[in-house]
This record gives sequence, structure tokens and C-alpha cells, in this order.
Amino acid sequence: MSEPAAAAQAFFNPTSPFGTFTGWEPQRENPTNQRQRAQSLKANGDELNRRLYDGKQTVTGEYVASADDAAIPKVGIILNGYHVDSLQVKFINNDFVKMTVNGHKHTGTGVTSHATGSCRTYTGSLAALTSMFGIPATLPGLVLPTGTGIRSATYTLQCNHIDEPGRQGDFLAGNNHDGSETMEVELCESGSVSADTGWDLMTDGHNRGMDSAEALTATVEHHIQCDVVE
Repeated sequence: MSEPAAAAQAFFNPTSPFGTFTGWEPQRENPTNQRQRAQSLKANGDELNRRLYDGKQTVTGEYVASADDAAIPKVGIILNGYHVDSLQVKFINNDFVKMTVNGHKHTGTGVTSHATGSCRTYTGSLAALTSMFGIPATLPGLVLPTGTGIRSATYTLQCNHIDEPGRQGDFLAGNNHDGSETMEVELCESGSVSADTGWDLMTDGHNRGMDSAEALTATVEHHIQCDVVE
């Protein structure tokens, strides 16, 4: 007996859920729908009624740099209907630069999600790349010893997002506060590292092994003011 015909299956087709980011090529996306569930119980403790509410679609887009001057987006901005919650840029000394962007939008019958320009936005210290490959000579937030070799670095930009529900539990309004950025690094270095002006050194330590050069790890953090107060 022959196998039934396979259903049409899509391959190799990621898009950018946030629209085009100049200098970045989409690699993966994963839109996910979610809902909250309320219930009431009978006198015997079993379910009596149920209601789904507060529909939301979260999404993560993954990108690889395709231009040396690729721009880093803001957070809190509304792009293609999605609120940009956070982003992360990863640098490795033997690979192309990668960026991950996280966002969400509100869904449901009669629900209007965040409108363009309705939320505070935050611009980070890392505005654009200087090379699509490897690690920049200077990194925001860090004062490095001369001649330091950098193995890897991860830059994160985010803000706290608050959503307020309406009278039926679905989305009514939302906004942002307390934007922040962090830089995590691993250095081929046995000395020390310090935070730049306005940044705080949160962690620092050393990795030593019998089969590798000594490495210094450090994380610095900086809280930033919003671009626009709506």
C-alpha cells in the first residue's frame, strides 16, 4: 500500500515580524499566541464556567548582520504592529554578528493593540555596528586595558512594560518605564576591567583552566532616560 500524499510543507521561509531592519537578514521567527483563562467552580469543586481573555501574540525574530553599519533599533517602539520589548546583540570573534528582537501585540475580538507612537521609547548606547563580523574595538560601558583580546560580548537593551486591562480583562492601554542596557564580555585578560562613566560594574571574575588562556568576565549596566514621554 502506497504512502498517502504528504501535505504541503513550507521550508526555508523566515520573515522579519517587525518589518525590515536595514543591514540585518532574518534567520528565524516564532510567533506564539497565548491567552489567560478564568474559571468559576461548582459547589462540589469542579468547573462551572470558563472564560478566555487577554489574548496576546509574542514573537522573537533572529537576524544576522549583512552590513558593516547595521543599525540597532530602539526598544518601546511599535513596528509592524508589535511592541519591541527587548533586543540582544551577540558578538563572537570568529563569526558574524547576531541580533535577537523580542516583542508582542495584543489580540482578541474588538481589541486594539499598541498604536504607533503610543509608548515611551529608549535608545541605547550601541546605535550601530562598525563591522558585521567579529567584535568592535570599543564596547559601550567598559574601560578595557590596552591590547585586550575580546572573545565574546553580548549587548542587551530593554525596558519595563506595563499593560493595563479593561473592564473585561482584555488590553486597554500600556506604556514603558526604566529602560536599561547591559554589556557582558569575556576577555583574554588576567588584569581588571572597569565601568565607563554612568555605568555600573555588576559582576567580574576570572576563568582559569589547564588547557586555555586565562579569561576575565564582566557585566556592566546602565539605566537610560526615555526618548519621548507620551
